[in-house]
Amino acid sequence: MTNRRRISGRLQRGPRGLAVVTNEGDLWVLDAYEPVDGELDTDVVVEGTVVGLDRLHVDWVGAVAA
Repeated sequence: MTNRRRISGRLQRGPRGLAVVTNEGDLWVLDAYEPVDGELDTDVVVEGTVVGLDRLHVDWVGAVAA
């Protein structure tokens, strides 16, 4: 069984790499993902497998509708 998660929040680049900060203030560092133009500092939904305490191996990223 894998430890899959779906999170939503703001996509940001931090000192440990690309990350999503949730509305609750949780920070998830993203593995295996590079943003496309204009995607940074937008709200996204990310799904993937937890590979560390606060690290997610990304399967997909989707934009949150305004």
